[in-house]
Amino acid sequence: MPKLEQSEIKKYWEIFSGLKPVDNKLSGDKVAVVLKNSKLSDDNLGKIWDLADIDADGQLDFEEFCICMRLIFDLVNQNMTVLPSQLPDWLIPSSKAHLIQANRALNGQDQSQRYSDSEDEDLTGAQFDWYISPGDKATYEQIYSTMADRFGRITFDSLGGLLSTLTNVADQDARFAWNLVNPRSSETIDKDQALVLLHMLNQRDSGKQMPRGVPPALRATFNKEQPEYSLDSHQATISQPQPASKHTFAENYLERIGGSGLAKNTKGTDFSSTQGTDWEEVRLKRELTDLEEKVAKAEAAAESKKKERANGQGTTAQVRRELEQLLEYKQKQLISDSNSSSDLAGVASDVDTVESQVKVLEQYLEKKKAEYADLQNQIAQAKSS
Repeated sequence: MPKLEQSEIKKYWEIFSGLKPVDNKLSGDKVAVVLKNSKLSDDNLGKIWDLADIDADGQLDFEEFCICMRLIFDLVNQNMTVLPSQLPDWLIPSSKAHLIQANRALNGQDQSQRYSDSEDEDLTGAQFDWYISPGDKATYEQIYSTMADRFGRITFDSLGGLLSTLTNVADQDARFAWNLVNPRSSETIDKDQALVLLHMLNQRDSGKQMPRGVPPALRATFNKEQPEYSLDSHQATISQPQPASKHTFAENYLERIGGSGLAKNTKGTDFSSTQGTDWEEVRLKRELTDLEEKVAKAEAAAESKKKERANGQGTTAQVRRELEQLLEYKQKQLISDSNSSSDLAGVASDVDTVESQVKVLEQYLEKKKAEYADLQNQIAQAKSS
């Protein structure tokens, strides 16, 4: 089965970050440069964009950009001669599998064609719907956060409090769902598996039958055959509002643990302002602020010493040494940050900011050198007189 190699993903990340994404997304104008350089026909480029822009927001996040680049390279290298009408399962990011399924459902594609392969029987239970709405996803993530350990894993036992509030979900149903999302029979499951598990429990609690299996795309994810995109918290969401359901999943459980209680609009801690925050950027900006404060203090000290011309001691040279040490420290730290393996979004703009700051400091040093030379001249003249 084809797959995205880690080296390939790293190469795409370098291109993606070099185009300076805004809020971790690239507009069509920025991506157009890459598309046109491929020399592919406008018709093919339009189809590639439609396939890659899964959430149809007119922009590409990194996952979608990887899809776009892989399709371009496959056509250019003649690994394929005709673009597929829909994305193959191996190229679908797990975070957007529900969007793909929803789009196929809206296009009237047969349910069994979506989920079955040559070895599969009909995988869906009667009335079971794999689509996860944005509202349900938010609820599942809230429940997951209360159960996950510091490694982001949950155990079956951690579901006990939730299951006690679900009157329509028997213990055997919960264990069956756990086994479906946990094909390797691990003691713990990760976030992707947990969200699908909670969706299955929600569907069952709503009176729908449990499915007999999971779609191939999800099964590949659970078996870790799916390519892992290094996006962390940068996942796409659906912007269209969904009609509220009369059935609110785990409402009693959320109230008991002090959750937001989505149906009752009660308020808990709001972390929305930090969603998508690039903490490395925040750290660098904080360090730059500290550096500016140190420079301001050095300037104030130099100005104070300038007034003390009685003994003509070289205090300016001391300030210069301190600034040079600060410059050397910051340059080493920036080199270390730029060589880190985490591939930070927006680091290019941070480097530009630091370079600008370095230039200001260098100008300041030149100014102080001139002042120091002037002081020496004054001292020499005073001695000669």
